[in-house]
Amino acid sequence: MQKVIFRNCDESSPYWSELEDLFQSEWSGFKFKDTYKDCVQLPPVIVVLRDNVVIGGLAYSHFQEPHQVRDVVWINAVYVDAQWRGQGIASELISRGVKQVSSTVQTQLYVYTNVMELYQGLGWSVVDIDSEANHKVMSIELIR
Repeated sequence: MQKVIFRNCDESSPYWSELEDLFQSEWSGFKFKDTYKDCVQLPPVIVVLRDNVVIGGLAYSHFQEPHQVRDVVWINAVYVDAQWRGQGIASELISRGVKQVSSTVQTQLYVYTNVMELYQGLGWSVVDIDSEANHKVMSIELIR
């Protein structure tokens, strides 16, 4: 992995809107304000920088836990700019993202993804629940 910096990021960060723009390049309807609200406790967004330029990031959301009635933290978005892919940056983002979620609040972290192989390689498992074609809900047990 080339020299990149992983940093927690919030709405006061100069990188917040740049990361939102990067996420919107993949998911046009993505807006931090839809998930990062005062009433919802989410771990901080993680931004990846190379030469002070945003090249990737990870964000969370609150959504219903599969087969349960309560809402829990999910990984909502993981994105690495195309020219930086294949260097382990997404894997490192996900690993850092897992570590930020408290096992005292929930026992599993979830993601809805179309890149199952990436998550499986990091120890995630497919959750038995209906999903769109080429997408799966996946989970990993949080370490206590």
